[in-house]
Amino acid sequence: MSLVNKMLRDLDARRAGDSERATFPAAVTPLAAHQEPRRGVPRLWLGMVLVAAGLGAAAWYGAQQMPATPSVAGTPPAPPVPVPAPASSVTPSVTSAAEPARAAAVALPSLRLADELSVVPAPLPAPQRKAVAPAPKAPERLTDPVPPRPPVVALPKVPTVPTVPAEGRVEKQVRLPSAAERAESEYRRGVLAQRQGRIDDAAGSYLAALEQQPEHAAARQTLAALLIETKRFDEAEELLRKGTELAPVRLASTLALARLKVERNGAQAALELLLKNSAAGESSPEYQGFAGALLNRAGRAAEAVERYQAATRLAPNEGRWWAGLGIALDAAGKSAEAREAYQKARSLPGLPADLAHHVEQRLR
Repeated sequence: MSLVNKMLRDLDARRAGDSERATFPAAVTPLAAHQEPRRGVPRLWLGMVLVAAGLGAAAWYGAQQMPATPSVAGTPPAPPVPVPAPASSVTPSVTSAAEPARAAAVALPSLRLADELSVVPAPLPAPQRKAVAPAPKAPERLTDPVPPRPPVVALPKVPTVPTVPAEGRVEKQVRLPSAAERAESEYRRGVLAQRQGRIDDAAGSYLAALEQQPEHAAARQTLAALLIETKRFDEAEELLRKGTELAPVRLASTLALARLKVERNGAQAALELLLKNSAAGESSPEYQGFAGALLNRAGRAAEAVERYQAATRLAPNEGRWWAGLGIALDAAGKSAEAREAYQKARSLPGLPADLAHHVEQRLR
């Protein structure tokens, strides 16, 4: 800068001509011009500011027109380097002529450098890697001892039952009738056949009922009566004898078999049969009255009185047992007690005709 000032002073001293001044830039002026009165200094500074502003605007415009440097794939282009603008304010107060010359000398290189400026892309900033904090170590823990597995017990295989598809139909389970139901059905069939006069079919149905249920009392008694009506006494006796061996039908079979024996002139055999099965007839007035009649016929009047008294206690409204008691008391020589028994029998309804006639004769 001192060299330029020296050259300017030399030109002013020699009063250089226009040809020598042409070798300097247009903005370089002799010092004499700057040593004019102070009223011209503000105009010179204003011109210099305008020139500097124009050059700065031209440099900025040229920078905008230059093609942007291609950016690396994936990274945005770098922004252009801003050009520093000249100071917008200049201190107007200058104390000497050397200060504006020094300012002009400093401004010239700045303007000349502004013409040669070019936009140089700024280096891409290095990608900042985020510091990854190391994963916290898991706290060490004491491993618990693994309990031993229980022994595997093999379960027995259950055989699978193959299922049959329903195929859209409902299977109705048919319940088979019991033996008692089948026996009752056969008995009813026999009764119907007997009413229709088909005796053999009826007998066959009764036998079929007894095969299904030997304890069927009605079938045994009805078949026995049918056999007696048809004079098949031996078959009837065998049928009833088998009944005396069965507890449920023992009493009924014993009474029926005893009557059959009486009709076949076997009163003594009938009495023995009744006495043999007396335990079955203790609570039966029929049994006690029938046993009293057989005992009285056999000349055992005292025993007959005991059986008739038992019958009247079990069935006090039955006239037959009171009439039989009167007969047994007469045979035992107790006429007064016999008369009271006859009077009781006559007072009760349902007395058979032959017994009623006998009672009337004994009361006269």
